[in-house]
Amino acid sequence: MTMIDQRRVSGKNNRGYTLIEVLVTVLIFAVLAGAINTVLLVGESSWQVNSVQVELQQELRKAMDWMKDDLRETSPSAITVGPTSANGTAYTSITFYLPSGVSGNVITWSANTTRFVLGGTDGDQLQRIEGGTTKVIAQNITTLGFTRQPGSPDIIEVALQAQKNTIKGTSITADLTFEIQMRN
Repeated sequence: MTMIDQRRVSGKNNRGYTLIEVLVTVLIFAVLAGAINTVLLVGESSWQVNSVQVELQQELRKAMDWMKDDLRETSPSAITVGPTSANGTAYTSITFYLPSGVSGNVITWSANTTRFVLGGTDGDQLQRIEGGTTKVIAQNITTLGFTRQPGSPDIIEVALQAQKNTIKGTSITADLTFEIQMRN
């Protein structure tokens, strides 16, 4: 018999894995798989939350831009509903006139009022209503407030709050408060 044949018969090179070695290997891979799964779930959840936060901030920014453009052009005396006096009271809507031109040194005002109000099916749309035309400015707006303080009657403070749920049901809220100085 050759040396190779003797080793086969004696079983010295036929050593396999023991049950304990297999179980330890499976346990290590299970722990690694669990850790990777946890990291992926946390990353996905964080991505969803950040995505909703960005969406809410964009909606608030759109609302602010529209309101700033319109309310800058009005006058404290052209507000018909909402903070008509500078008494610090918060109102949930505002109705006002926009200028349509200037004749001499006198501003002429549009015949139609412009209004910002919450509306829509769920009451979470910021709407701009001018005459008979309604335009949705922003979605997911839950709170809208207009205030004029006694110390600065030509400034309107606007407070907005937006809220939306992620796919997994986490409620995300974003707030925006800004001031607009009326020019006319």
